[in-house]
Amino acid sequence: MTMELSNLPYELFSRILDEAAKLNVCENTHYTYGLSQAPEPGQDVRMQRVVRGNVPIDTQKWNATDAIRQVNRRFHDWATEHALRDLYITRWRGSERWVQSRTLSKLHGRPSSIAVYRDPYHSLRATLKLFTANPALASCVRRIWFDGYYGAETNAMIFAILRLCIDLKYVTLPWTALRYGTIDDWSHLLGRNKDLHSIESLELLAVDLKRSRIDKEINKTDNNALNSPEVNFQSLQRLKIQGHSNFFPITDGDLTTIARTANHLREIHITNTASLSITGINALASASRSTLAMIEHTPLPPPHRLQNHHPKHSSPTQPPPRPCICTQILACPNLRTLSLSLSSLCAALFTKMSVRWTGEVQIRTSTLCNYSPHALRTSAQARNDLWQTLDAARALMISRRAEGAQLDIEVLVHEWIFEPGKERVHGNFSLARVMSEGTWPMGREVKSGKGPYGQNGGFGKEGEGEWTSIPEDLFREHVERGIVSFY
Repeated sequence: MTMELSNLPYELFSRILDEAAKLNVCENTHYTYGLSQAPEPGQDVRMQRVVRGNVPIDTQKWNATDAIRQVNRRFHDWATEHALRDLYITRWRGSERWVQSRTLSKLHGRPSSIAVYRDPYHSLRATLKLFTANPALASCVRRIWFDGYYGAETNAMIFAILRLCIDLKYVTLPWTALRYGTIDDWSHLLGRNKDLHSIESLELLAVDLKRSRIDKEINKTDNNALNSPEVNFQSLQRLKIQGHSNFFPITDGDLTTIARTANHLREIHITNTASLSITGINALASASRSTLAMIEHTPLPPPHRLQNHHPKHSSPTQPPPRPCICTQILACPNLRTLSLSLSSLCAALFTKMSVRWTGEVQIRTSTLCNYSPHALRTSAQARNDLWQTLDAARALMISRRAEGAQLDIEVLVHEWIFEPGKERVHGNFSLARVMSEGTWPMGREVKSGKGPYGQNGGFGKEGEGEWTSIPEDLFREHVERGIVSFY
């Protein structure tokens, strides 16, 4: 049977072993705990239990292919590539403790115990040692994710591992890699190597650091690798930046520098960040207008913007005027999916019927272009332009549907969510019910599944309350009557 499987075409051979590995994952242990010794009959043994956690996904895959690797060379090669295709390397955070207890389930509160110490960088050091000794294993890695390694020393080990992974496609790095990585590190990762192989996807994850890490002199290094002409992002197809940081934050200037060579991006994801604006998105979109298929930009609101602890990468007190990206969006012929937070929305954004948008398009804004931030509350002409923009969005959806494409558009203005396709508006109308003095049409109001914790992306408890939806024509009527307003 083994020889018969080995002689099958690789596609069929791989499919069979993949199903076998999935079954092994289901049967293997998904979490671990240990006992110092098992109780024996007639003895009252005080046991020590080591409570651990879930077995990491990559470890589960390695264990699931243990038996497969022992069959023959072809089985071994497949099992190794399958188990090492995706790696998640995280810093140990000290969650394990020795607990002395007869009955673990009766523990209450925080038990008195001894912390189990481990080198927090053990996984990183062990991976580097393994790949250095066995380069063939490193060549199996296609996706790798480093989590929790923010210092200059650990970033050096990260780039040493990346050099050994010669067929890498997807990389997730701490944002500090932009500062600590050398010109040689980044140029090698982006294709200046003997095989001319470059990664396709780059993700940068940012977090806030403690003051103790920020104050370390070794961590204040910035190699300015992005400014070198040798660092070329031409082969990059996907860029994702997530999170904000109080140390060495990624800025619009960094995105503008990347955009000089990143002219083949297909996806741009900028989420939960306070240091990047539409200016950086505009630079990237302009550079990759012919290939761009997806743009996602969901910044943190102003209350979440934190102080930057490095003056070289700080933002000015008064931000410069932000460019309008609406024209740039319409200039991207292959754009499919869109989710943007704009300071103002162009009334002509939905008037170009030749766009190829599909799926969901979500626009968050507070006003229209050429109007003040409070114009929707004070200007009838601004509101009229908004109604025309929603009508244009409806016409675009109908046009795309006629071409066989499904398009759903949402426009979020202040605390209101407009669904042009369903001609409904979602929000908290509790104040409007009171102001209407009994004339509110309760029969046309239905419960909404959207809200502060739904698709509008609200933070905290702002706008807390029961969300409902009403027809758009009813919303317009009550806005003009002053019962409903744009905050």
